Amino acid sequence: MKAFIFALLLCAASAALAAPPKLALQLCAACHGRDGNGPPSAPRLAGQQADYIAQQLEWMRLGQREDGGAHKLVWDQLKNDADIQAIAHYFATQTPAPHPAKPADPDLLAAGRKLYIEGNFAVGAPPCFTCHGEQGEGGSAAPRLAGQHAGYLAERMKVSEQPQPPARMEMQEILKTLSPGEIKALLAYLATL
Repeated sequence: MKAFIFALLLCAASAALAAPPKLALQLCAACHGRDGNGPPSAPRLAGQQADYIAQQLEWMRLGQREDGGAHKLVWDQLKNDADIQAIAHYFATQTPAPHPAKPADPDLLAAGRKLYIEGNFAVGAPPCFTCHGEQGEGGSAAPRLAGQHAGYLAERMKVSEQPQPPARMEMQEILKTLSPGEIKALLAYLATL
């Protein structure tokens, strides 16, 4: 009987740990999906690095991330670091949904892989993997690219002269060095990660 009660308590504890924080459902799920594998119009948060998510949420809380007002509600609701950490941890521990790549020209894929792994130092573009990881897994300062929606990545890789947070501005400077053909090749390769 004690083993049965212990098993029930263990299951209840596991379920509590796996349950999304209330704020994640209130603030994030409508656009990003309950498990972070939302529709193509929003970035996937499932499997994103917790430190990266926390950084983005902190920028929202401080009003330092401008994105047309989509996150105004978040800015008003995030009151403390514990909320930010709970949301970040929840989405980081979710499994990214399979994202099958569309067939692409092998030469285009090879060019994209070369840029991702080697960069193009002739124009000042470092290898992408140095920040985003060998498999596109991301890091504390750079987002996970693996499994991300192709349309979202294409939108984020457009060069903009609008004011950006420092990390995004650095990426904008790198993108400015790449040709449209190189960006197309990178997008094709990223779709395979």
